[in-house]
Amino acid sequence: MGLSDYERYGSAVTKLKNAMHTGTVPHAYIFEGDHNTDKLGLSIAFAQALLCAERPGEGCGQCPTCRKLRDGNYEDFYLVQPKEKAEGKTGTRSLKDADIEFLQQKLMEKPSAGDRNIAVISGADTMTLRAETRLLKTLEEPAPGTVILLLSENSEKLLPTIRSRCVTIRLVNLTEQYETPMEAFASEILEMVLSNAFFFDVQKKISKKVKSRNDAYEFLDGMESVLESCLAGGGKMPSASAAKGIQDVEEARRMLQQNVIPRFSVLGLILKLES
Repeated sequence: MGLSDYERYGSAVTKLKNAMHTGTVPHAYIFEGDHNTDKLGLSIAFAQALLCAERPGEGCGQCPTCRKLRDGNYEDFYLVQPKEKAEGKTGTRSLKDADIEFLQQKLMEKPSAGDRNIAVISGADTMTLRAETRLLKTLEEPAPGTVILLLSENSEKLLPTIRSRCVTIRLVNLTEQYETPMEAFASEILEMVLSNAFFFDVQKKISKKVKSRNDAYEFLDGMESVLESCLAGGGKMPSASAAKGIQDVEEARRMLQQNVIPRFSVLGLILKLES
């Protein structure tokens, strides 16, 4: 598996890829999503994309580095998570000061396999106040190349000073929000456009999904539904832009009816949405 296998989370993967492509990966992220989102799986895929020499920015899934990350034995990858309560014990699971202290010690060591130490804190919103205070020191002065991923179901439970030092990425499974797979795909493409993704990346993704005239019609129908949701206040695109986008969809549909090559009509729409 590679990072693209998590594109069901829409703009989340786009933002991660853009950061790697531009060399602007921050030292800390918060991956926020409900219990059913695969935050840990995305974290491992992101680590593979960062460290894989065969497919940088994606991860090949087959090289020694990718296999070690997948199997949990990569030398410079550290995972801490709330421990299960012993039988008979009561109370909620939480990350303690000792867990973060262990992580701090590891992150102070020079990477042995590559040029990055990557830490994943699962259940970050269960940290005790003392643990959060300790982590804050590492977030303020991270060692070069360090990437820390905080996995949270509710980042509002974290200290504001921690949130301010991390880039928060919200994970929402787009495939569960829409009536058809193509509508979900159209929403994903719109997210890429709004996130200023490279046109080449958008074009490549569309080429894999829109291969026939019928595919193009389904894509336009899906995009129109997504834009109508934005028009009603249900999306990130302003209403005025969404209204213009709907007009652009209609123009693309007319081009299809005039036997324009399907991919050209769809890509022409994307260029208009980007402008």
